[in-house]
Amino acid sequence: MLRRIAWNDALGLFLLTWAGLGLAIPLPVYETAEAEQQTAGAKQQAPGTEADRQLVQTVQGLLSHLQKHTLDNGLRVYLLPMANTPVVTVMMAYQVGSADEEKSQTGLSHYLEHLLFKGTDKLMPGDIDRITQRNGGRNNAYTTEDMTVYHFDFAADRWQVALEIEADRMRNTRIDTRHEFEQEKGAVIAELERNEDMPGDLEYKAILKLLYPPDSPYSHPVIGQREHVRAATAEIIRRHYDNWYHPNNAALVIVGGFDAAEALAKVRQLFGPLPKGELPPRKTPRFYPERSGPTRHEFPSKFDAPRMLMGFNTVAVGTLEDVVLDLVDNILSGGRTSRLYRLLVEQERLAASVRTGNYAGRYPGWFAIQLDLLQGKDRQRAEELVLRELERLGEEEVSPAELARARRQVLAHFIFAADDVHNLANAIARAACYPGGDDVPRFYTTYLERLLQVQPRDIQRVARQYLQRRQACIVWSVPPAEEKKTGGSPPPHRQGGFQRSFPGEQVLTPAQRPTRNPAAAPAANGHQFSLQAAQRHVLPNGLVVWLWEDHRLPMVIVEAEVADVRLREPADKAGVAALMGDLLDEGTQRYTGPQIAELIENAGGSLHMHASGGGFQVLRPDLDTGLSLLFECLTQPTFPAEAFQRAQARQLSRLEDLATQPFQRGLHLFRQKIYGAHPLARPELGSRATVEKLTPQDCKAFHAATFAPNVTTVVAVGDFDSAIMLRKIEELTRAWKPLPAQPLQLPSPPITSREVQIVSDPKAAQVHVFIGHLGITRNNPDYYKLLVMDNVLGTGPGFTDRLSATLRDRMGLAYTVRATITGNAGKQPGTFSGYIGTFAKSFLDVQRSFIREIERIREEPPTAQEVEDAKKYLLGSMPFRFATRQDLAAQLLAIERYNLGKDYPDTFRREVAQVTPADVQAVARKYLDPQRLIIVAVGPIDAQGRPLRK
Repeated sequence: MLRRIAWNDALGLFLLTWAGLGLAIPLPVYETAEAEQQTAGAKQQAPGTEADRQLVQTVQGLLSHLQKHTLDNGLRVYLLPMANTPVVTVMMAYQVGSADEEKSQTGLSHYLEHLLFKGTDKLMPGDIDRITQRNGGRNNAYTTEDMTVYHFDFAADRWQVALEIEADRMRNTRIDTRHEFEQEKGAVIAELERNEDMPGDLEYKAILKLLYPPDSPYSHPVIGQREHVRAATAEIIRRHYDNWYHPNNAALVIVGGFDAAEALAKVRQLFGPLPKGELPPRKTPRFYPERSGPTRHEFPSKFDAPRMLMGFNTVAVGTLEDVVLDLVDNILSGGRTSRLYRLLVEQERLAASVRTGNYAGRYPGWFAIQLDLLQGKDRQRAEELVLRELERLGEEEVSPAELARARRQVLAHFIFAADDVHNLANAIARAACYPGGDDVPRFYTTYLERLLQVQPRDIQRVARQYLQRRQACIVWSVPPAEEKKTGGSPPPHRQGGFQRSFPGEQVLTPAQRPTRNPAAAPAANGHQFSLQAAQRHVLPNGLVVWLWEDHRLPMVIVEAEVADVRLREPADKAGVAALMGDLLDEGTQRYTGPQIAELIENAGGSLHMHASGGGFQVLRPDLDTGLSLLFECLTQPTFPAEAFQRAQARQLSRLEDLATQPFQRGLHLFRQKIYGAHPLARPELGSRATVEKLTPQDCKAFHAATFAPNVTTVVAVGDFDSAIMLRKIEELTRAWKPLPAQPLQLPSPPITSREVQIVSDPKAAQVHVFIGHLGITRNNPDYYKLLVMDNVLGTGPGFTDRLSATLRDRMGLAYTVRATITGNAGKQPGTFSGYIGTFAKSFLDVQRSFIREIERIREEPPTAQEVEDAKKYLLGSMPFRFATRQDLAAQLLAIERYNLGKDYPDTFRREVAQVTPADVQAVARKYLDPQRLIIVAVGPIDAQGRPLRK
């Protein structure tokens, strides 16, 4: 099915549908883990239980609301109107990606994606972003091997402007040397170099060459080869555009609060006149002949942890094997109950993390296994254990219980992902771009029916056929010191932690972009969203509980936040908070860590614990299981010695690895300079010197000193009865005793003066620049004026803010640039912080330009148009702050944390609406001080900021 790499986006398809349709979805009551809580684990269900079948039927029913229309020119239009939904997502998906490029000209699809935001004959450079901003929207795009997808999100009363932009740029995009072509080339190169400064990128690029012959469509990275990007001309890009950007190679998807008949009429008006195009033939997939043994590649790593990426050639989307491999993915690495996690992380203690992914595509794809090794561990043994586990999958049938858990997790993910209109649109768009996906409901119905039919023997057959030792492609990236420390000489390793988003799977363009024209729309009111229906209760022990009922989806999210935990961490025990948080679900008075994982994962839910509390999401019938586990982990953790040793080793390994990443090194030094002796100067993970000395008793004592009901807020959002929920929480926390008030006594951050600190790093691909000084607290009375200032200076959507427009868009000196003083304002002062990743040769120019923009916003007021645009964006985008249950939970936590009150949406609208250009200049002069700026740069430059000689 959809590449697992994009599961989070693609699965959103179904689930999202429910929320938007405004339906109360009945969910079958099935046997849950809660019924077995007094035993060592939950009773497992047989594969394909009736409950699973009913879940599938519920999902299938949602797709019956999806309309498909095909215009005479071949454009496929998918409409999913959802009653009472305040937002609309519009996506235009073209069936062209890196797989459609010539091997001498790679990276064209991604480069072209950037250029489609540069304007048309009617839209000047920057207009698309300004239009989006003035309508309070968001825009972006991504490129994969198989498709390029453009997307807009708007409030439901102004979304049609997205159609106007998409219709215009489908055939009228300007691609010429005079139209910012070369400037954008700089941004693409900066993006490529930024990726190479992150773990995993080079391993990904290396394994493609092992998996596929040079002439295969999938043998090169999506972003392209550096030399090809540099050599690209406007003529070459224009030819690629003319080949593929036609209505008969595209799918238009609209999801959210709109009228379908009205939308279709508008689509016909705007897109109907566009002519059909003649498309080039597609590439033919190429494969290496069957291998007689593993293929290996190893290279020196610039980071501190050895990493392995193992890959196997597999199948295309839409095959039965694709469904089976999704389940194999879950069985191998789907949570703490998964085989590879238990084996490599818990039992053998060889790895900090292990992830897998099924990357099927238009052509046969690959299955990936990614391992982050702990320092000093035997690479050969780790690799061998992975291969043996794959062999075991082919030799022995998985248990019915194991298969049932994997299936339930996939189905539950469909439900959880439904909480986002954007994800739903993306899932429809992606399906429409795959062979057999033209009929989207049938595409997903087939997938789900196959999911129910998979039996243990199918897992065994597919593992035996595709995951054979002799067919393995293995890449290791190894720090020089590790070559001497590890036994044996196995192959190289891959990046750290599969994030369901793989380097190259999607290459995202900058961030949110704008959408329409001046005066195109009045400032939106955020649909007058109100929090008055939220219930706030204070229990006898001081626990604060916020409740918000939402019965449109059969799911519940609960989050718990303990105040000021990191701030209470002793300097000589730095890192104890993170370590303590990592251990909260490793054992309680009733359950071991594995039992906790089994209980929540059997139900298809998830439980996450951290230094400041934790939370869970479950299907409605499993609410009691989630509540019981969350509050046991919060109040009764046991910090078992064995789990402590594993967690401590992982934290130490992570510390060492972060110390070699240029971005992290720069950020750490920047915060040290600003905060001095204040706790916020210290890395959350602590230091090797402090973490090595920590004990389980330290974690237990720190937990007892910081976790208490009278400093904790619990937020529950979802499908429940508030009275019953409140009673359950009170029963579960009745024995939790409050602590005496403990006022914080913290050292004040130093008063800084202008300072430039350069860290030369010849291994870095680009220069990471941090610039700023101490900032404000969230309750600063000028917060909303500063929020508008931020939007003008460095946080506007797309390239509308001054820094992005100048350094990124016009000068092409960076891929990422930002600056904000409100973004990290908290109960303690945050920072005014700017960041840019740039070329070594450009560092001095970037530094001067950055400071000049800070001085300019102090010296002269922004224009009335700049301020009005910023206000329109902030007010018009307000629905997105409350778009999902997770978003709403986060907002309620923030309201309690900063004492904002239930009238916060009204306050936000009122305060933002009255900001003037004079206000923006006044707060800029008051809070931004060029003479106090700390500037930290890490990269291939010398102490004077000049490029290092190679």
